[in-house]
Amino acid sequence: MYPAKHFSQDDRQQQLALIKEYPLATILLPSSENKLNDVCQIPLLFDSSQQIFIGHVAIYNPLSAINEQEVSLVFNSENCYQPPSYSNNKALPSWLYARVEVTAEVSIVSSLNKKKQIMTLLTDHFEQHFNALEQDNWQITQLSEKNLHGMFQQLTFIEFKPITWRGNFKMSQNKPDDIRQLIKTNLIKTGQPGIAKLFGASSQRKPNG
Repeated sequence: MYPAKHFSQDDRQQQLALIKEYPLATILLPSSENKLNDVCQIPLLFDSSQQIFIGHVAIYNPLSAINEQEVSLVFNSENCYQPPSYSNNKALPSWLYARVEVTAEVSIVSSLNKKKQIMTLLTDHFEQHFNALEQDNWQITQLSEKNLHGMFQQLTFIEFKPITWRGNFKMSQNKPDDIRQLIKTNLIKTGQPGIAKLFGASSQRKPNG
């Protein structure tokens, strides 16, 4: 079974916490030109009030042409090499990472009002992390109707309705708790607090046997 059961993360709140922290989605979409998927990357926001992901892409992005089709959204955390020294040589070398995969249906937005709502939600959410002391956060209301119309002509707004969710948090859950705590401590000491934080979010289940 892959991923191994002890690396699976089925807690929806933990999955959403990772997505909020790492919103850049790698999107795998069907391709008619070859046997492999087309791939694009866009930041997405999960709208909990509607239980959907929202985002926008340039009009020439292949996502603009697959209305009502399914895609895979992949959200990846930070990742790093885990040397044996992090566990006092009580664990073999490994690689630590976490990801959430969501199968979702694409819905292209045509309503102007909904486009404004999506743009407002996205900018309000992401601007809050870049609030300079000298100026206010940028808002869509700062654009004239002419500029707003011109921008919307260059963008496709999309809603992604989740169908299935799967989390894979590879954070040494197959190791004893004291070893996991030692690895976590050393991650913090070596300047990798983002990955260390995921140790608390990962499942504590151990493999049978």
